[in-house]
Amino acid sequence: MKWFADNAVTLITVAAVLALVALAIWSLIRSKKHRPTSGGSGCSGNCASCGAGCPYCKK
Repeated sequence: MKWFADNAVTLITVAAVLALVALAIWSLIRSKKHRPTSGGSGCSGNCASCGAGCPYCKK
């Protein structure tokens, strides 16, 4: 327990940094799934005017 008490600030800092990294990775994965890029798929991401019924548009 003494070791944890002596290193509490370091442990909290490392936990916070790991949480931020995990959040950044999660955000990148989520944005890639829900926001199609304009390269290759032909989808502009504007589902309101799409009309094509691409897999990215929920109709």
